[in-house]
Amino acid sequence: MRHTTHRRSALRTATISVAVGAALLAPAAAALASAPAPQQAAVRTAAPKPVKIDIGAGVTLEVKGGKPYYNGKALKPGQTVQDGIYLHLSADGKKLYSKTQGGGTPYAIWDVKTGKSLGTQKNSPTAKVKAALTAKPSATSVKAWQELRVSGKATGIKAGTKVGLQQKQRGTWKTLPASTTVNKSGAYTLRVKLGLKGKNELRMKSGATLSPVFTVTVR
Repeated sequence: MRHTTHRRSALRTATISVAVGAALLAPAAAALASAPAPQQAAVRTAAPKPVKIDIGAGVTLEVKGGKPYYNGKALKPGQTVQDGIYLHLSADGKKLYSKTQGGGTPYAIWDVKTGKSLGTQKNSPTAKVKAALTAKPSATSVKAWQELRVSGKATGIKAGTKVGLQQKQRGTWKTLPASTTVNKSGAYTLRVKLGLKGKNELRMKSGATLSPVFTVTVR
């Protein structure tokens, strides 16, 4: 009997030891679960510096979202303001032109993105450019029906505009079936063949715009 009692006592002790061990593990597990997860360090990005354009005469324009503001209103691309001062935002919204009272003839030019000065110019950015054409033949003397080229520059004329050749015949200017178009840089080149022997008076024409007269002798 004593031997049996001892075994039961040992069994109880083992059971109690296991239970106590589980009780000790439970708080540790709970504490581990409740521990806050390690936080990642916050990444700070530097805020873009505000852009301001000081056009002088105590007037400063603030640029928000890539748009310059004057008197609390954003200037639209291509907009012109004349309110004691002159302001013009280019059609692409990248350049601001300004002129203050007593500021003289030059118009100040500003980079909208950076607010930095880009210099000045004499002419108003909204002034219309007078249309003009230049023309120069690749040769001043050719054989009949020998090909030559007439090249020139167009100012104040949109790209893609048609430019034609005129020839003076018996005192009257006649339009020849030879034409080309102005490219994006304002230049043009026309291939021409002349059959009228002698001194030919020629000019280029685009709408009402005429080039200076030039001559080509056909032998």
